[in-house]
Order: sequence, then C-alpha cells, then structure tokens
Amino acid sequence: MEVSLRNFNMNIGVICEGHTDRVVIENILKGLKDIDSSQIIPLRPQSDFDETDLAAMPVDSFGGWGAVKEECESRTKIDEFLSLEGNDHIIIHIDSAESDDYGVSKPVKNTTYSRELRSKIVAKINEWLNGLSSDNVLYAIAIEETEAWILTIYDERNSTTSADPKAKLKRVLRQKGITYTHSPRDFKNISSAFSKKRTFKRLNCLTNNQSLSDFCDEVNLKV
Repeated sequence: MEVSLRNFNMNIGVICEGHTDRVVIENILKGLKDIDSSQIIPLRPQSDFDETDLAAMPVDSFGGWGAVKEECESRTKIDEFLSLEGNDHIIIHIDSAESDDYGVSKPVKNTTYSRELRSKIVAKINEWLNGLSSDNVLYAIAIEETEAWILTIYDERNSTTSADPKAKLKRVLRQKGITYTHSPRDFKNISSAFSKKRTFKRLNCLTNNQSLSDFCDEVNLKV
C-alpha cells in the first residue's frame, strides 16, 4: 500500500525561474507522489504574495535564470533550508531556451538532443552548486520551456522539438476555447491535470516530452 508523504515531516525547497514554473512543478509532485503544496517551500522567487497578488502578476519579474544561477552559487537559501530536519531535497528549475546565455551550448537536434542538453545543464548547475551532493537535488530542466511540458496534456505530438512552445501552447489552447494569462493562477489551472495520478497513466505526457519524463523519473527515484 502506498503511503502518502503527507504523513511525514518532509518539505521540498524550490529554486525556479518564476512563480508560473513553480505551480506547474507543484501539480506534478502532487500527481506523482501526493505531495501537498504546503510541503513545497518557494525559496527563489519567494512567494511573499497572497493568491490575489499572484493572480495579478503579468510576468515572472522576480526570477529568471540569473536568479537561479545566483542562488546556486551563493547557496544562501539552499544551505539554510537543507540544514533543517525534514528538508531533504531542493528542486532546481531552469529552462533550456536561454542556455547559450548561461554558458551551455545546444547540441545538434537529433533523437538524443533533449537528454544531451539536459545532461549539460545539470553539469552546469552542479558547477554552480560547488560540491552540494546531487542526492539532495531534483533537476527540473525544461526543454525548451515549461510550456512544452504543459503541451503534453493538450496535444498528442512530441513537444520537445517545438521551436516556440509558448506560442504553440497558446494556439492549441485557443483552439480548445481556453484562454489564459501568464499568471501563476492560470498556469496552475492549465496544468492541473498533472496533479492527478491517472494523468501520467492515461495521457502520453511522459512519452511526448523527454525532459518531463526525466524529471519525473528523478522524483520517483530520489523522493
């Protein structure tokens, strides 16, 4: 019988590019491991806003890959979080779309593109972390963007190779009569299917995006 992690004193800290990325990750952790959002602690960007504030935010102006890199290198919040009992894991999220800007060149786009690029970005993050055990880290590397993960809910095609997942997601959802803004509340809603265990069994989410599959495999292995 599977035991809910909510029976234990476990929290997971999250370093991510923006609030919208975090809420998608929260839904995934709920669906995979029944981890409640109250167990997910935003470290960067911090969630110092109520639901009304978060819903009104037009863009993720409190993060970006630069903030992710800065925290990984300083480890100020990371080390403080991991020093407390029950805080065993940190999720580090970053998109690959701007990998050239943070020093990771993109490989040739072929059948191994996603895994090669993810491996290079993980190595770069470990370089920034300067010795932190990878056993404590869950790498949420979105190839190319988190929108590509959400696309797997609504589109049966492989979203890894999408040149512009943001535009494609907006187009696909518009065709289904779904409109959304770039706010945490809307991203929570459009990715809500991830919060249900049957989604990963019924839909081809993991088949249609390699980087999503790799993140889920890591969560299942380490948590």
